[in-house]
Amino acid sequence: MGEDKVLVAVVVALCLVGILAVYSVDPMRGEGWGVRSFFGRQIIWNIAGWSLFLFFAFLDYRFLARGGWLFYLLMCLSLGGVLLFGTGDETGARRWLFSQSVQPAEFAKLFLVLFLGFYMNANKEEFDSYALLLKSGVLSLVPVALVFVEPDLGTSLVLLITWLGTLFVCGFGGRKLGVVFGGLAVLGSSGWLFLKEYQKKRIMAFLNPWKDPLGSGYNVLQSQIAIGAGGLTGQGWLSGKQSQLRFLPARHTDFIFASFCEQTGFLGGALILLLLGVLVWLSVRIARNALDLEGKIFASLIGVVFGFQFFVNTGMNMGIMPVTGIPLPFVSYGGSALLVNLAMVGLLYNIANSRRKEVGRRRFG
Repeated sequence: MGEDKVLVAVVVALCLVGILAVYSVDPMRGEGWGVRSFFGRQIIWNIAGWSLFLFFAFLDYRFLARGGWLFYLLMCLSLGGVLLFGTGDETGARRWLFSQSVQPAEFAKLFLVLFLGFYMNANKEEFDSYALLLKSGVLSLVPVALVFVEPDLGTSLVLLITWLGTLFVCGFGGRKLGVVFGGLAVLGSSGWLFLKEYQKKRIMAFLNPWKDPLGSGYNVLQSQIAIGAGGLTGQGWLSGKQSQLRFLPARHTDFIFASFCEQTGFLGGALILLLLGVLVWLSVRIARNALDLEGKIFASLIGVVFGFQFFVNTGMNMGIMPVTGIPLPFVSYGGSALLVNLAMVGLLYNIANSRRKEVGRRRFG
């Protein structure tokens, strides 16, 4: 079976796990299949997401790459629109447009991947130069800053890691990478001053959740209890005190991994880790076998996006990473994230399928 077919099989499995996981913690599941329930909306978003998958899977990715500057403009305008006209939540963060129905920061992940693939390919003669490092860094830090001030620390980190991944893929040397990481260390230390109070508390809770077990440390502790209560095989489907009695906050979004582990145990959690691990591995293989530099950059950065989100979300569920609000790809409830993830998988499929067709053409042509 080719990489493209394995990719689709893995993502179908992840989406099915996501639907089941959302259903298991949906307080409105008794209301039926309609849009009133989280479960019903997740199914609708899956249908829309797989339609987007088809669009990105069969429209030549090299054609998409030509619109790099257009994607960059759309990204910056939509993120700026959130700051001007966006809808806020209980923390005061502005993250949505159209009454919390669209989250532009999620789409920025895809747009930045498309832009960087186009931009770095167009400037490949400048690889490993300080000039390209500076230009790509400034262009990438604009959306990072726009997302950071929403504030959305988690997504801003995803965008930042995407740019850093570009530097590795494009072969920038150790000295230049050292300069970048040194500069980011300075920015990171000063960035503490600009974090919201609840963000600071989340980071401090990561260091010592028991310092405030009923406040900033509550989410992490309940998540760890839920995972531990699952044991090897779990408490049983639709069972478990932490998730079913709603002790576990954000059990359908940020902490869906913990709620699934409570019900299905270590085996259920291992299944999610295995599927996501295979997805990242496939991204690396597809990047390595890509026909051209654009395809290599696109596939590599998609792997970086999925891998970073996968690592941080499961890490914060287990208490080994700070809580940053990064969703678990394909599993966490949320429309914008699911649409973007399936669009990126469509792009991966496109790159892998193009390679397979070219190999077949050479063999039989």
